[in-house]
Amino acid sequence: MAKKKVRLVPLSEDLEKLALCAVMRGVVPDSELHEDELSKLGKLLLKAVRHLRSYADAPEELPVASIQATASEILGADHEEVRSYAASCFSLAAGREAGDLLRAVRQKSVLVDILNEAGNQLATGALDLGKIAESLSQEDEASHTLSSASDLLINGLPTEPTGLELKTLPLISQASGGLMGMWAVASEAGVGKSTLAVQLAVEYNRVGPVLYYDMENGPDVMLYRIGKRYGGDVEKARRATKNIYFRETIKTLTEDIRLMHKRRCLIVVDSLQKLPTSVDNRRSSLDVWVHRFERLKKQGHTVVLISEKNREQYGEATQRGFKETGEIEYSADFGFHLLPEKGMDTMSKVIIVKNRHRPHSGSVCYLERVNGFRFVERT
Repeated sequence: MAKKKVRLVPLSEDLEKLALCAVMRGVVPDSELHEDELSKLGKLLLKAVRHLRSYADAPEELPVASIQATASEILGADHEEVRSYAASCFSLAAGREAGDLLRAVRQKSVLVDILNEAGNQLATGALDLGKIAESLSQEDEASHTLSSASDLLINGLPTEPTGLELKTLPLISQASGGLMGMWAVASEAGVGKSTLAVQLAVEYNRVGPVLYYDMENGPDVMLYRIGKRYGGDVEKARRATKNIYFRETIKTLTEDIRLMHKRRCLIVVDSLQKLPTSVDNRRSSLDVWVHRFERLKKQGHTVVLISEKNREQYGEATQRGFKETGEIEYSADFGFHLLPEKGMDTMSKVIIVKNRHRPHSGSVCYLERVNGFRFVERT
């Protein structure tokens, strides 16, 4: 099959630096950039990056000094010129959204407007690539035709939204309509958020792939816990995890979804507060992440966000109890808190604070820890 031809667009200086920064830091693959759309210095830096990445032991984030040395000593660039340009690229806080922006730029007819917006944001020091990507996504989703509600009902009423039936958590499954859309789970430290997230992942493993971004514990810890819940039976643990893919960083999210070959996934984020954010604009950065997960939900994926609680709301369950972001209360389809039961270390109460598709809210059941790393519902 013929390889799809990529539309190349000469990049503005600001966007070129932004893209090179993301490539040098290892958050965007160098294949996202093409030499023909770069300036002379940009081409040299890209060649230097690719040369360094040809070594098996190359780190994810390439040292700027190594890139400068490769460009000048191996590729023959002017040392001072390339040093200055590489330093200005590396100073930008570019993340994975830089790759999304590049792809969007190539696909849009309003290239000048997009580049100007990116340049304006860079000039003001308030770069918000998530906002740009969101507006582009909304343009893609917009319909250029209008159909009345009556026309949409010509084949009858749509079915009630229903997700994956949770075999091990039937009361929560009934209250929510099943695992679907975007779920948000919050609790105090040590109550069992991660334990519950793994249980949901094992449930989804029966029907599809799970992309589990664990920035709290690490894969060895999670695999140990899964092994314990199956009594140390390795074969049972392997069957329960054949479709679960653990990651310690979320920077590969876009590539991971592509590797699933359009299969709908469960995306677990543990935890929301561990996501990479801007130091100066942490809350807005987390809100951008929530919007990004909401877009993935609209594409058919299911998202489970594990969240810490605001300390001042320990012992309570409200929609505003999700730490450092207010977007969850609007974007989540199903949100609940795990409240520790006083005097009973193995028991937690499930309190529903958001339920878009079903009428149930408030207390639904208790969860009791069994064998340390599995929950059983109690009424």
